[in-house]
Formats: sequence, C-alpha cells, structure tokens
Amino acid sequence: MVRDDDPDLSATPDSFRLTADELAFLLGDPAAQTRRAERNARANRARTERRHADPSYAERLRTDERERQRRRRAKAAIGQPEREPSPPAPLPALAPEDALARLTAFLEQAGTPQAMQLRGRAEALDRYVEGFVVYRALAATGERPTRGALAAALKAQYGRSLTPSQIQNLRDRIEGFAKPGGPWHPHFQPPSGGDR
Repeated sequence: MVRDDDPDLSATPDSFRLTADELAFLLGDPAAQTRRAERNARANRARTERRHADPSYAERLRTDERERQRRRRAKAAIGQPEREPSPPAPLPALAPEDALARLTAFLEQAGTPQAMQLRGRAEALDRYVEGFVVYRALAATGERPTRGALAAALKAQYGRSLTPSQIQNLRDRIEGFAKPGGPWHPHFQPPSGGDR
C-alpha cells in the first residue's frame, strides 16, 4: 500500500535519475575502489619516474598529449569558421652577428629571470640566432613559419636537431624578441654604444 506522503517515483525528472555509471559507483565494493585508486597511483608514480629518467619516453608522452589536444581542437572546430593564419613576426634585416649583438645587449639590460638565465648560455644564444635566420628566410613568403619548416631548415642549414617542444619554445622566443621593446623589433634601441 502506498502512503499519501510517498513520492511518486514515476514522476521523477530525468535530471534526478542516476546513470548506470553512478549506480555502479555507489553500489561498488569499497575495497575494490580502494585497490583501483592504489593501482592508479602506482601507475602514475611509475610513469613520472620513467619520464624523469627517460627523455625519449617523456617526449613520446608530450607528443601523444599534443596529438590528443590537436584532435580535441579539430573536433571543437567542426562547424566553426576557419581562423585566419597568424602573420609572421616582422624581423628586421640583420646579419647574424648583428642579431646576436642586439640579443646580447638586450639580455644585459633586461632584469627578468629569463634574461638572467640566458646571459651566460652561448649555446642557447647561438640557437636563437640560427632560429632568427631561418625564421626570417621562411617568413619571406608572408606566412608564419610552421614548426616543421623551422625544424627542417635548422637541420639542413645548421645541422641542429631539436625536439618539437624545443622548436615550439624557439619560435615563441623569436616572436617574443620581435615584439616592441625586444631586441629584434625593427625599432629596438640598444643601450648607449649602439649595435656592436
């Protein structure tokens, strides 16, 4: 017999009904859930340790994550108007020595942690200048150089092989240095003494 104050279950809105997954979770064995959580935690720890110990594994994980993000963006873009491609950074016509001199002068006067970190790293500065040269050559078409094109040009012209994440960082830095106030902006004013 149904009492007058019992709720009418047939009138329960769908939003208040539990899904099969929610029911399984609520009715599941707490010990099994604990074991599953411990197993996941062990797998995460092992993956983190391996990522620190094995650079190629870490790069593979990053590549897989980039691919997942690319697929997610492509799926989200379905039915959306295509975005205009980004224009290339307007790098000035500088010889590599002048590009290096401007970059060095900029880092000497900049007080940011990144600048202080880069000051004594000649190898990193050489890589940025090489990137400047190939970026500028590729941008002559009027399009922003892709990471693949930059990687291929660096390999062909300088024999330098970089990972996709290093190429991304390099392109970001080059374009950052080309912004107003940066050493590779057309109107950069070096400290007294001029370009060396």
